[in-house]
Amino acid sequence: MMQQEQEIRVFGRFLEDSAKIGQDIHYVLRVSHAPQQEIFFPSINQAYGVFKPIKKDYFPTKTDGNNVSIDSAVYTFRQFSIQDFQTLRIPVAIQTELDCTVVSPTQDTVYLKRLMPHAKDVKIDSLIQSIPVSPLKPKPDLRNLTLGAVSVLIVLGLVYWLLGNRIRQGLRLYLLWRKNLEFKRAYQRLMRNISNSSKGLQNLENAAALWKNYLERLTNIPFATFTTTEMVDNLPDKRLEKTLQEVDSAIYGGNFSTQTLEAIKVLLEIAETVYLQERAKINQEVKRS
Repeated sequence: MMQQEQEIRVFGRFLEDSAKIGQDIHYVLRVSHAPQQEIFFPSINQAYGVFKPIKKDYFPTKTDGNNVSIDSAVYTFRQFSIQDFQTLRIPVAIQTELDCTVVSPTQDTVYLKRLMPHAKDVKIDSLIQSIPVSPLKPKPDLRNLTLGAVSVLIVLGLVYWLLGNRIRQGLRLYLLWRKNLEFKRAYQRLMRNISNSSKGLQNLENAAALWKNYLERLTNIPFATFTTTEMVDNLPDKRLEKTLQEVDSAIYGGNFSTQTLEAIKVLLEIAETVYLQERAKINQEVKRS
């Protein structure tokens, strides 16, 4: 019995370092054990403190050449606490001859991503001193000011009437291009550091999460919360299903290979295709109008 316990390794951590209130948070739970051992993962119907469970994605057991089996699952939570950080550890149950033994991973932490500074960090005296006080100026001629404002509005109205669609199109295309450029720079930086090491596999996870979040912002489809099947249904690309399976197998099953590197390149190609499709939609909308 002691030998079996020594063979069990439980690993659990958040995929995100920080998250906003109400944003999806993903927690990966992975267990390596002897093939004959039976492992039970907690269901999403249990209580997890401040974390509200949304769903659990379980990955089938894989056994490597060293006769070590790996079970893994990804839990999706949301939390609405305003505390600076929250901690979590999800235990698993291992069946023994008499009962079940509970084994827990190391506790992990996720931090609150604030949109505004914490109230205790705002210094009122410095804030008041930083507000500039302008000297009083003579009151302007109200009639001339009104005529000038009306003239500006008329000119702007004419420009918008003549070129409004093209201006909006140009702005949307620029923002689309800018976000695509930022995505590719971040994604390619992660690609260069992917390998079959702990840090390399973490870069692989981050690249996959970045890819899903970019597609979600690009198409307004919640890819970041989709399962592989849901993503394939919403993104018609014949390469997608096999590519996502290859990436998931490397991240959660430890099956890293040269095919993993090829898969991460294919994801970049798919993202570029979706980007070009969105550009074409904008151009088509202008033509119809």
